[in-house]
Amino acid sequence: MKFTADRNLLSDAIINASKVTAAHSSIPALEGILINLKNNILTVTGYDLDSGIKNMIPVISSEEEGEVVLNAKLLADMLKKMPSGFPIELSCEEETKVTIKCGTIEFKLVGVSGNNYPNLPEMSLAVSFNIKENILKSMIKQTVFSVAQNDLKPILTGVLFEVKDNVFSMVAVDGVRIAMRMEKVEYNDLSFVVPTKVLNELLRILSDEDTGKDVTVLIDKSQVGFNRDDYITFTRVLDGDFIDFRRFTEFTPSTEAVVKAAAFASSLDRVLLLTEKFKSPVKCVFENDKLTVNCSTNLGSIHEEMKIDYPNSKMEIAFNARYMMDALRYSECDEVKLQFTSPLSPIKIVPVSGDDFTYLVMPVKSKE
Repeated sequence: MKFTADRNLLSDAIINASKVTAAHSSIPALEGILINLKNNILTVTGYDLDSGIKNMIPVISSEEEGEVVLNAKLLADMLKKMPSGFPIELSCEEETKVTIKCGTIEFKLVGVSGNNYPNLPEMSLAVSFNIKENILKSMIKQTVFSVAQNDLKPILTGVLFEVKDNVFSMVAVDGVRIAMRMEKVEYNDLSFVVPTKVLNELLRILSDEDTGKDVTVLIDKSQVGFNRDDYITFTRVLDGDFIDFRRFTEFTPSTEAVVKAAAFASSLDRVLLLTEKFKSPVKCVFENDKLTVNCSTNLGSIHEEMKIDYPNSKMEIAFNARYMMDALRYSECDEVKLQFTSPLSPIKIVPVSGDDFTYLVMPVKSKE
C-alpha cells in the first residue's frame, strides 16, 4: 500500500475512528484502526465489537492498494505533531512495515496485518429511511440533553427513534422531563433506542448547514447505522421497553401562555445562581399578561417580571429552573407556548405554530 493524502483530512478521519477502538482487547487488532486503500478512496475504520466508525476520504495520489492496522492513539498524536502545509505520504511493505513521511520528517512503525481485523457487520438497506443531515443534527441536539444520566433504567440512557405514519420522532426521557422532536419521512412502523454515545459523535460530525446530503438511517437485527456518503457509524441498539411517554404528553391543557424563549431562559439562568447548589425550585406566577419569577435560598433571593401573552386566571407553578431553561434554549424559537392544567400537572412546552417539538417538565410542590 502506498498513497499521499491531505494531512488534515487524514488526521480528522483517524481521530473520528479512534473514538470506538477498544482500550484493551483479546483481539490486538481492535486496539488499532484499519487503514484500507482501494480505488483511490482511503477508508479509516475503528471498531470495538459493539460500535464502529468508517471514514472515507480521497487521496491525492496512490500507487498500490492494501490495508494495515496501526495504533490509533500513536497515529493520531503523530499526525498532530506533523508540520502543517505538507501532505502525508504513507507506504506499507510486507503487510506490517509502515513508513510515514511529512516534509523532511520520516517515521517508521510496525503495524498489524489487515487480515487480522474482524469483519464488520454487514447492514442491509431493506429497513431504512433518509433524512437531511442538518435536520438529523437538529433533532439530536433538541433531544439528547434530556436522556437519563444514570443507568438505573439503562433504556433511558438512549434516545428512542420511532417512525409511525411517515412521522419520525426522537424522544428522550430522564424521569422528570421529556424531549420530543418530529419530522416527516418516507417510512412507517419502526422503533428502536440508540445509545447516547453515537448520537454525540453525530453531533460533532454532521453539518448545521443544508449541504444537500442525506443520512440513511438503517436498522438490521440488533444494529443501527447512520450512513452519509463519506461517513458510516453503527452501534448496537439498547434492549428493553421504552417508557410510554405519550400517557404524559397527550393531555388537553386548560390554559396556556406565550413567552419569549430567550428572555425567559435568561431569567432562569440568573435564578440558577441561587438555586443550583441547593436544588431549589423556582416559583413562577402567570397573571394578567405578566410572568413573575421568584426564588429564595440561603444565598439570597431574586424577583423578576416580564411581559407575556397570558389573559387567563392566575396560575402559580414551581419547577426546576435548569430543566425549563434547557427546553427553552433547545427549542430554537423566538416564542413558545407553555401549556398547563394545574400547578402540580406537567408543563408542556410547544411551538407557537406547528408541532415540531414537545418538551415536558414536571413541576414540584412549592414551599410557602
